[in-house]
Amino acid sequence: MAGVEKIKEKILQDSESTVSNILEDAKKQAEVIISKAQLQANEKAETIKKKALNDSMEKVRIANSMAELEMRKSKLLTKQNIIDEVFSNALERLTALDGAEYEKVLFGMLLNAIETGNEEVVFSSNRKNNMSEGFIDSVNQSLISAGKQGNVRLSDKTANIAGGFILINQGVEINNSFEALIRLYRDEIEPKVAQMLF
Repeated sequence: MAGVEKIKEKILQDSESTVSNILEDAKKQAEVIISKAQLQANEKAETIKKKALNDSMEKVRIANSMAELEMRKSKLLTKQNIIDEVFSNALERLTALDGAEYEKVLFGMLLNAIETGNEEVVFSSNRKNNMSEGFIDSVNQSLISAGKQGNVRLSDKTANIAGGFILINQGVEINNSFEALIRLYRDEIEPKVAQMLF
Protein backbone atom coordinates (compact mmCIF):
# COMPACT_ATOMS: atom_id res chain seq x y z
CA MET A 1 0.00 0.00 0.00
CA ALA A 2 2.94 2.15 0.54
CA GLY A 3 3.48 2.15 -3.19
CA VAL A 4 -0.05 3.40 -3.79
CA GLU A 5 0.43 6.19 -1.26
CA LYS A 6 3.61 7.21 -2.97
CA ILE A 7 1.88 7.24 -6.35
CA LYS A 8 -0.97 9.26 -4.87
CA GLU A 9 1.46 11.65 -3.28
CA LYS A 10 3.41 11.93 -6.54
CA ILE A 11 0.19 12.61 -8.47
CA LEU A 12 -0.81 15.26 -5.90
CA GLN A 13 2.61 16.90 -6.06
CA ASP A 14 2.56 16.83 -9.86
CA SER A 15 -0.99 18.23 -9.91
CA GLU A 16 -0.07 20.97 -7.45
CA SER A 17 2.95 21.85 -9.52
CA THR A 18 0.88 21.81 -12.74
CA VAL A 19 -1.92 23.82 -11.13
CA SER A 20 0.67 26.25 -9.75
CA ASN A 21 2.25 26.59 -13.20
CA ILE A 22 -1.16 27.02 -14.85
CA LEU A 23 -2.15 29.63 -12.24
CA GLU A 24 1.17 31.43 -12.70
CA ASP A 25 0.73 31.43 -16.51
CA ALA A 26 -2.90 32.54 -16.15
CA LYS A 27 -1.81 35.31 -13.78
CA LYS A 28 0.85 36.48 -16.27
CA GLN A 29 -1.64 36.33 -19.15
CA ALA A 30 -4.22 38.23 -17.08
CA GLU A 31 -1.63 40.91 -16.27
CA VAL A 32 -0.76 41.21 -19.98
CA ILE A 33 -4.46 41.37 -20.91
CA ILE A 34 -5.17 43.92 -18.17
CA SER A 35 -2.13 45.96 -19.20
CA LYS A 36 -3.21 45.93 -22.87
CA ALA A 37 -6.79 46.77 -21.92
CA GLN A 38 -5.57 49.63 -19.73
CA LEU A 39 -3.37 50.91 -22.58
CA GLN A 40 -6.27 50.68 -25.06
CA ALA A 41 -8.59 52.38 -22.57
CA ASN A 42 -6.04 55.18 -22.07
CA GLU A 43 -5.59 55.57 -25.85
CA LYS A 44 -9.35 55.60 -26.37
CA ALA A 45 -9.80 58.13 -23.56
CA GLU A 46 -7.08 60.31 -25.11
CA THR A 47 -8.74 60.06 -28.54
CA ILE A 48 -12.13 60.98 -27.07
CA LYS A 49 -10.53 63.84 -25.15
CA LYS A 50 -8.76 65.15 -28.29
CA LYS A 51 -11.98 64.85 -30.33
CA ALA A 52 -13.96 66.68 -27.64
CA LEU A 53 -11.28 69.39 -27.53
CA ASN A 54 -11.26 69.69 -31.34
CA ASP A 55 -15.06 69.77 -31.42
CA SER A 56 -15.20 72.48 -28.79
CA MET A 57 -12.47 74.47 -30.55
CA GLU A 58 -14.40 74.16 -33.83
CA LYS A 59 -17.56 75.37 -32.10
CA VAL A 60 -15.65 78.32 -30.67
CA ARG A 61 -14.18 79.07 -34.12
CA ILE A 62 -17.64 78.94 -35.72
CA ALA A 63 -19.10 81.15 -32.97
CA ASN A 64 -16.25 83.65 -33.43
CA SER A 65 -16.73 83.63 -37.21
CA MET A 66 -20.44 84.23 -36.84
CA ALA A 67 -19.86 87.04 -34.34
CA GLU A 68 -17.31 88.61 -36.68
CA LEU A 69 -19.73 88.31 -39.62
CA GLU A 70 -22.52 89.93 -37.60
CA MET A 71 -20.14 92.71 -36.57
CA ARG A 72 -19.14 93.31 -40.21
CA LYS A 73 -22.80 93.32 -41.29
CA SER A 74 -23.67 95.77 -38.54
CA LYS A 75 -20.73 98.00 -39.46
CA LEU A 76 -21.70 97.88 -43.15
CA LEU A 77 -25.32 98.72 -42.31
CA THR A 78 -24.17 101.65 -40.19
CA LYS A 79 -21.96 102.90 -43.02
CA GLN A 80 -24.83 102.51 -45.49
CA ASN A 81 -27.15 104.46 -43.16
CA ILE A 82 -24.58 107.25 -42.89
CA ILE A 83 -24.19 107.37 -46.69
CA ASP A 84 -28.01 107.42 -47.09
CA GLU A 85 -28.11 110.32 -44.65
CA VAL A 86 -25.42 112.18 -46.63
CA PHE A 87 -27.46 111.89 -49.85
CA SER A 88 -30.66 112.79 -48.02
CA ASN A 89 -28.94 115.88 -46.57
CA ALA A 90 -27.64 116.81 -50.02
CA LEU A 91 -31.19 116.70 -51.39
CA GLU A 92 -32.46 118.78 -48.45
CA ARG A 93 -29.72 121.37 -48.96
CA LEU A 94 -30.45 121.61 -52.70
CA THR A 95 -34.18 122.05 -52.15
CA ALA A 96 -33.54 124.62 -49.39
CA LEU A 97 -31.55 126.95 -51.66
CA ASP A 98 -32.92 130.48 -51.68
CA GLY A 99 -34.27 132.24 -54.79
CA ALA A 100 -31.12 133.64 -56.46
CA GLU A 101 -28.92 130.68 -55.54
CA TYR A 102 -31.61 128.22 -56.64
CA GLU A 103 -32.07 129.99 -59.97
CA LYS A 104 -28.31 130.01 -60.54
CA VAL A 105 -28.17 126.22 -60.07
CA LEU A 106 -31.21 125.66 -62.32
CA PHE A 107 -29.87 128.04 -64.97
CA GLY A 108 -26.71 125.91 -65.37
CA MET A 109 -28.72 122.68 -65.29
CA LEU A 110 -31.11 123.95 -67.98
CA LEU A 111 -28.32 125.10 -70.30
CA ASN A 112 -26.72 121.63 -70.02
CA ALA A 113 -29.99 119.74 -70.51
CA ILE A 114 -31.62 121.72 -73.34
CA GLU A 115 -30.85 120.22 -76.75
CA THR A 116 -32.98 122.06 -79.33
CA GLY A 117 -34.09 125.25 -77.61
CA ASN A 118 -37.75 124.41 -78.20
CA GLU A 119 -38.33 122.55 -74.92
CA GLU A 120 -40.98 123.12 -72.29
CA VAL A 121 -39.88 123.41 -68.64
CA VAL A 122 -41.99 122.03 -65.76
CA PHE A 123 -41.16 123.18 -62.22
CA SER A 124 -42.60 122.03 -58.90
CA SER A 125 -45.66 124.01 -57.80
CA ASN A 126 -43.86 125.65 -54.86
CA ARG A 127 -40.91 126.76 -57.03
CA LYS A 128 -42.82 127.78 -60.18
CA ASN A 129 -44.42 130.80 -58.50
CA ASN A 130 -41.13 131.86 -56.87
CA MET A 131 -39.01 132.02 -60.04
CA SER A 132 -38.09 135.54 -61.16
CA GLU A 133 -40.04 136.92 -64.12
CA GLY A 134 -37.14 137.10 -66.51
CA PHE A 135 -35.66 133.67 -65.67
CA ILE A 136 -36.88 131.83 -68.80
CA ASP A 137 -36.01 134.88 -70.96
CA SER A 138 -32.43 134.77 -69.58
CA VAL A 139 -32.22 131.05 -70.42
CA ASN A 140 -33.42 131.76 -73.99
CA GLN A 141 -30.90 134.59 -74.40
CA SER A 142 -28.04 132.30 -73.29
CA LEU A 143 -29.23 129.61 -75.72
CA ILE A 144 -29.27 132.09 -78.61
CA SER A 145 -25.76 133.23 -77.63
CA ALA A 146 -24.68 129.57 -77.74
CA GLY A 147 -26.08 129.19 -81.28
CA LYS A 148 -29.26 127.33 -80.32
CA GLN A 149 -32.87 128.36 -80.68
CA GLY A 150 -34.26 130.37 -77.80
CA ASN A 151 -37.87 129.17 -77.69
CA VAL A 152 -37.89 127.50 -74.28
CA ARG A 153 -41.19 128.09 -72.52
CA LEU A 154 -42.52 127.59 -69.01
CA SER A 155 -45.20 124.90 -68.79
CA ASP A 156 -48.61 125.51 -67.27
CA LYS A 157 -48.24 122.14 -65.54
CA THR A 158 -46.37 121.53 -62.31
CA ALA A 159 -44.51 118.41 -61.19
CA ASN A 160 -44.51 116.62 -57.86
CA ILE A 161 -40.76 117.02 -57.32
CA ALA A 162 -38.68 118.48 -54.50
CA GLY A 163 -36.60 120.66 -56.79
CA GLY A 164 -35.08 120.86 -60.24
CA PHE A 165 -37.28 120.52 -63.32
CA ILE A 166 -38.73 118.23 -65.94
CA LEU A 167 -37.90 119.05 -69.54
CA ILE A 168 -40.41 118.15 -72.26
CA ASN A 169 -39.14 117.88 -75.82
CA GLN A 170 -41.55 116.65 -78.52
CA GLY A 171 -43.65 114.78 -75.96
CA VAL A 172 -40.61 113.13 -74.29
CA GLU A 173 -40.11 114.00 -70.62
CA ILE A 174 -36.61 114.16 -69.19
CA ASN A 175 -36.58 114.16 -65.39
CA ASN A 176 -33.99 116.60 -64.09
CA SER A 177 -35.41 116.77 -60.58
CA PHE A 178 -32.85 116.87 -57.80
CA GLU A 179 -34.03 113.53 -56.46
CA ALA A 180 -33.79 111.87 -59.91
CA LEU A 181 -30.29 113.26 -60.49
CA ILE A 182 -29.11 112.12 -57.06
CA ARG A 183 -30.49 108.62 -57.77
CA LEU A 184 -28.89 108.64 -61.22
CA TYR A 185 -25.42 109.64 -60.05
CA ARG A 186 -25.46 107.94 -56.65
CA ASP A 187 -23.71 104.74 -57.86
CA GLU A 188 -20.94 106.87 -59.34
CA ILE A 189 -20.61 109.22 -56.36
CA GLU A 190 -21.16 106.78 -53.49
CA PRO A 191 -17.64 105.21 -53.51
CA LYS A 192 -16.11 108.71 -53.32
CA VAL A 193 -18.43 109.67 -50.47
CA ALA A 194 -17.58 106.44 -48.63
CA GLN A 195 -13.86 107.09 -49.14
CA MET A 196 -14.20 110.60 -47.68
CA LEU A 197 -16.25 109.38 -44.71
CA PHE A 198 -14.40 106.19 -43.87
